[in-house]
Amino acid sequence: MCVNERQLVIPDLLREELEFVVDTGAERTCLLNVPKGYSVSKDTAKVTGAKGETFTVPVIKDVVIEGETKIWVGDVLLVPKAGSNLLGRDLQVNIGIGVIPEDGKMTAKVLKLGQEDEEKINKEVWAGAGKRGGLNIDPISVTIEREDCPIRVRQYPISLEGREGLKQVIEGLIKDGTLEPCMSPHNTPILPVKKPDGSYRLVQDLREVNKRTLSRYPVVPNPCTLLSKVPPQHQWFSVVDLKDDFWACPLAKESRDIFTFEWEDPKTGRKQQLRWTKLPQGFTESPNLFGQALEKILQAFSTPPRIQIIQYVDDLFLSGEDEVEVREATIKLLNFLGEKGLRVSKGKLQFVEPEVKYLGHLISKGSRRLNPERIAGILSLPPPSSKREIRKLLGLLRYCRLWNAVKFLYEKLAEGDNIKWTKEDDDKLEKLKLKLASVPALSLPSLEKTLSSVCECRKGVAQRVLVQEWGGVERPVAYLSQMLDPVSHGWTVCIQAIAATAILVVESCKLTFGSKLIVCAAHAVRNVLNQKAEKWLTDSRMLKYEAILIDSDDLTLEVNRSLNPAQFLYGEPADNLIHNCLEIIQYQKKFEEILKNKPFQKGK
Repeated sequence: MCVNERQLVIPDLLREELEFVVDTGAERTCLLNVPKGYSVSKDTAKVTGAKGETFTVPVIKDVVIEGETKIWVGDVLLVPKAGSNLLGRDLQVNIGIGVIPEDGKMTAKVLKLGQEDEEKINKEVWAGAGKRGGLNIDPISVTIEREDCPIRVRQYPISLEGREGLKQVIEGLIKDGTLEPCMSPHNTPILPVKKPDGSYRLVQDLREVNKRTLSRYPVVPNPCTLLSKVPPQHQWFSVVDLKDDFWACPLAKESRDIFTFEWEDPKTGRKQQLRWTKLPQGFTESPNLFGQALEKILQAFSTPPRIQIIQYVDDLFLSGEDEVEVREATIKLLNFLGEKGLRVSKGKLQFVEPEVKYLGHLISKGSRRLNPERIAGILSLPPPSSKREIRKLLGLLRYCRLWNAVKFLYEKLAEGDNIKWTKEDDDKLEKLKLKLASVPALSLPSLEKTLSSVCECRKGVAQRVLVQEWGGVERPVAYLSQMLDPVSHGWTVCIQAIAATAILVVESCKLTFGSKLIVCAAHAVRNVLNQKAEKWLTDSRMLKYEAILIDSDDLTLEVNRSLNPAQFLYGEPADNLIHNCLEIIQYQKKFEEILKNKPFQKGK
């Protein structure tokens, strides 16, 4: 959808002013011409035109676009045939532009934190130089294995430019008490990481510390499960990004020596050891520890009625139906965080918008979809050449597991130390990337309404699409898939359907939170479980499947021999869906009748 010329958005692109048409159907921002000061890179991207045709276009890298309140740095596409510069969803979200209904028409607006709203917010909450903040909580203790054996890793060589870039950062951290001088038996290296704006970030290599740390049990929630809590009728959202949040948590004195590093001043050449007094970044326990501390603090916050607040580590998400209510709740939350000693990144604040970016998704009224930037990053990955790279790829794809299946990659991990990556694997990976690039938006489930799903098992993989009816149309909520265990692989297909249904019911419950669920399958799961399963399943499996599929009051099992909606992800449906499960199981057992208790003397 595009808005007309009177509603064009005009951001500043370096020193050149350009006009854009706000296109909510475009995932990426497109330019007709190369802007001043930039050149076309060697990278390309595949795009689909308005008529459905696919073609390849060049990419312009690291373009700086400035809106009224925010600055965005990213890649844009060069599409001379587009007719006009298109402001895609990537840029709309990042610089705060929304298309909302107003006076019977769709209007593009720059959504921002106005002066009137800002005056209601405590200025102490905004992050800035010398404003680290701090929580009034008990100091956090860290325990490592073999405490009598110090962790010692020599400092990497750092260039003079890198040390000069870190000097201001380290001096600032010493000044506000986040770092302090020490003499410690421990030491781990640091390295400078250059940011796009030319400044440097201090990064400490804590891998050896992480290996030796006695970790607490992680209680970080599942992002996909978390997003299911957003009511589909909510249409206004805010996202609060906390700044330097780990450094707000005090570290116990007896644990500080563990996080020591060596620093050499670039001007004087003086070397000394420094250690953290706050929870350091790069420490494996930091997200879990801070997340629990923040959760405890938020228990004291009085959430207004009709407002939903979701926390994922240091990212806070607010949603509601009414714009004014969400605005007031966001201001109230910001003031609360400032009082507790936390700081918020003003530049990253998404303040009362109809669509926001949260946990790698674009969230709008009733739907969520993958962030185009995340998809573009996955599409640019080269084929893996080692098991480590396969695991890295799986980590990225599993984050999007509601949309795809990666069975062949798991099979690669089961091979020997040296994987064999073939042309066939290349084709499968490219198909997976294309599938990921064309994923539909998923509906946010209403936990007050019944959900339904269609389940099947094919080639040892349980597949399901979870849907919910809205306005007479079934909208997809999630696509789920999971491999059966090796024992289940040996069962007849109708018995496998029991295991597949049970597995996916358990996975669905993570999204439905106990809402009523109707499961449709091409197999009579209940009849098979009651009449034939005991000859195939152990007592423990029988009890498990009965508890999941029969004893649940919120679950209804139905036989649906029509086409399975899951085919839209996995190809055409299997043939001969119409059958009698009990007869099929009995027929597949008849091979026993030809067996004899004595061996044949000669072949027949």
